Amino acid sequence: MSLNLRYSWTVLWVFAVPENEASRLFTIGQHTVGLETMCFVKAGTQRVLPASSFHVSSLQYAKDTAIKQHTQATTSGRQFNSKLGIRSQERQAEQSVADKLISVFANKTPTEWRKLIAFSKQWPTLADSVFERLEERMENEGNFSGKSNLKKLARRLRSVHEELTEYNDLLQSFSTMGTHEWESFVATNRPSFTSDFFQHAENLIKAAHDNVALQEELAERVTKILALVTAFDEVSANQTAMEDAALQFDSLLQVSSLEEADTKIDNLAASGKLDPALLLTMAKAYAAAKETDKTQEEVKDIMAHLYFKAKESFAQMQPPEVRILKHLLSMDDPRQRSEELRAAFQPGPDLETTTQDFLSTTPEKLLTAIDVIVGTFEKTAGSASMVGQAGALMNPDVIMCLKEIQKAVQKEFV
Repeated sequence: MSLNLRYSWTVLWVFAVPENEASRLFTIGQHTVGLETMCFVKAGTQRVLPASSFHVSSLQYAKDTAIKQHTQATTSGRQFNSKLGIRSQERQAEQSVADKLISVFANKTPTEWRKLIAFSKQWPTLADSVFERLEERMENEGNFSGKSNLKKLARRLRSVHEELTEYNDLLQSFSTMGTHEWESFVATNRPSFTSDFFQHAENLIKAAHDNVALQEELAERVTKILALVTAFDEVSANQTAMEDAALQFDSLLQVSSLEEADTKIDNLAASGKLDPALLLTMAKAYAAAKETDKTQEEVKDIMAHLYFKAKESFAQMQPPEVRILKHLLSMDDPRQRSEELRAAFQPGPDLETTTQDFLSTTPEKLLTAIDVIVGTFEKTAGSASMVGQAGALMNPDVIMCLKEIQKAVQKEFV
């Protein structure tokens, strides 16, 4: 029986097969329609061929296609195996580095770990692979004692790593915030500012020996934190003052408007009752309101307003000698300092404008203020307390400048 190809078409499904079987075709079915074409289907995709060319071109196409697919599959397999090989080599290299570091940590004390981590620029990128490798070795360790030692090492090393990461985050956060946030920042994080924190900061400063600018910036940052922590501790130690401050702050919260609160703060400043204890209490309240999501935005705004208003009023209460010294320390030219000193020693009333403060003092009062500041610094640096240990980190530039001002006053004005 012969088929009229003018009115027939054949559906074929061709599967990719090895090269030696590429010519095998599997006919799924036939059907007759009024079209002068044949429909050739490969892997679900139709390819339309003239019916007259079916016996030659379709078979050749199937063979060529199967060979091409086999070649592509072989090439893809080789590429995949190559990538697997590269990844395997990278994994082995990571494990080798991790094993070496684990060996180093196993033969050092936690105190030495802290120094090694602080001095290492690569540790942040290596830490995860080290902890992963410790987990792998624990799982594969058959000896109970060996497994126990690895588990203990992993636990202690992770604890130190997380602690130093927290210290780094605190230092970074402090560098990005404005001065108006410093007190509340210290009030919130005071438990973290331990001797270990300052020791880590000292290690970081030493590690930056090849970058003088970074070293100086770190030293200045740590000095500011130390001064804030010292002030916080001194104020907090006076329990009576803190209780009085809590009562004063509570009365501030009873006012009916912010204008009334501002007036009350000004009155406290005028009467000398706006003291560091009250500022510390307000800083804690502001920090607590700011850090929680449960506090309404309106309450946060009120706490911020009261705190910043109190800081502004307290700054105006500073002795003129302190404010004059701050102004002098902002100058690098000794001749300009001498001119400003001469102006400050001219008697006259203290006046304040929106842009300038006109302050005056005497050489004796200024020298007394310098003696107090320098004496406090030297006492702190020589103390055996936590603050004393951290005091050795303080950048001495400010103290040196104060001593230069002291010599200039003694030489020219006393």
